[in-house]
Amino acid sequence: MKNTAVVAGVAAAFLVLAPTAAFAAATPATTPSAPATATTAPEYPDGPMTRVEKQLTVSPSKARPGARVSFDFGCSTWPNETVSIRSAAIVPGKPGFAFGTVTNVKPGKYSVTLHCGIETSTTSFEVLPAGNPAPKQVAKVPAGAPQTGGTDGPVDGSGAPLAAAAAMGVLAVGGSGLVLARRARRR
Repeated sequence: MKNTAVVAGVAAAFLVLAPTAAFAAATPATTPSAPATATTAPEYPDGPMTRVEKQLTVSPSKARPGARVSFDFGCSTWPNETVSIRSAAIVPGKPGFAFGTVTNVKPGKYSVTLHCGIETSTTSFEVLPAGNPAPKQVAKVPAGAPQTGGTDGPVDGSGAPLAAAAAMGVLAVGGSGLVLARRARRR
């Protein structure tokens, strides 16, 4: 009788804990991220780099000669310091530097540099060929049945085989416990 109670208790514990273990195995494990390393900013004669508050971006990043582009940046200067944008491919508009015009230069990649006092911020800009029209979008004709994005099972194999193996293990242990309980009663 004592053996029956022990076996029944073990079987009940497996039945209670197995679903939790199966669900835990089905969730993807996360890996701890690497510790952050400290980086030091380069030192300048007047102190650390602080004048460029937002790095320079040009929108759009590629255009044809004659096109208008916009500049986005943040610059904080001291009195008597100048702010300018220089590039062989873009002439900044006047007044201010919110917009510029692409010059008639050879197609290719050019650098665009923001001078914010003694500090700079550089980005890349691509000049496209002048005479070519914009490429046309090609319509793709769908083939086959429509794809709605649904799947019949887990997309990334997120532990379904492990959960099935855990469930089979629970059933095997539970079945073994019942067999042992019956044998103990017959004695």
